[in-house]
Amino acid sequence: MPTRSKISAKKSALILKEEDNIIRKLSIIQGNIYDSILPDILEIANKKKLGRPYSLNTIFTKFKKVYTSQFPDVMRYTFEASLKVTDLNQAYFGTMVPPSSLKEIAEKTKQAVSNRLGITNSGKIIKNGFTDKVLGSKKAQNDFVKAVNKIVAGNADVNKLQNDIKELIIGNKEQSGSLERYYRTTSQDIIMHIDRNNSLIYADELDLDHFIYGGGLINTSRSFCIDKNRKIFTRSQADKWKDSAFIKKMYGGNPYDPIKDMGGYGCRHTADWITADVAKILLSRRK
Repeated sequence: MPTRSKISAKKSALILKEEDNIIRKLSIIQGNIYDSILPDILEIANKKKLGRPYSLNTIFTKFKKVYTSQFPDVMRYTFEASLKVTDLNQAYFGTMVPPSSLKEIAEKTKQAVSNRLGITNSGKIIKNGFTDKVLGSKKAQNDFVKAVNKIVAGNADVNKLQNDIKELIIGNKEQSGSLERYYRTTSQDIIMHIDRNNSLIYADELDLDHFIYGGGLINTSRSFCIDKNRKIFTRSQADKWKDSAFIKKMYGGNPYDPIKDMGGYGCRHTADWITADVAKILLSRRK
């Protein structure tokens, strides 16, 4: 049977893998959008060169068509990936308490995933749920319209116009493509946040107060996280993090929840909850 630490490591690796997969899927959609509008871009460029009138309506219509037909599949994939993480959560807590006592909590966490993403187990988008609102939002489309208008108005060279539109949609080394940017704005680290919320459901249901600051370190880890990595904390100790200069500077007047936000925006760490008995054993070994 896998140990608690091995399951935690497996879960962290899975989250990173699935979030990378989501970005790859978005990249494919961005490529599909560009391919669909490329003929229209070339036509517009030629009309501009000849001083003839042109319309961008076809480009915007095609963008909307591809976006509304293919983006929901990304969110459905996110839902399925989140359920995989949820299953590992059940296995993780099963190393400390009888697995049979976790079934009801596991169902609550799966329902929480559905509620968070606004997608049913059958993949149906729930009306007025998160995914439905993201699709219904005009922000992605309006941002695209403004950017295209700006590029077209400022370019007379066919090759430069084509390249600028391509960079807008697909991205380059310095910036992500249009849908990737929109996804990061609306859903950044969504699987990570779902995992933290679902772990907290288990912790609340099992009345757990202690956790390990889990997730490990990478080259870009913040000093805030380096100082806490693999250490054991209680809820009350974590609550004091909001008073640190680092968190105050990052969040300003915005709300910060230490258990759900850990080291702040983009943080990859998690609260690996443990029982009081496990905490006592681990703390005694570290003396």
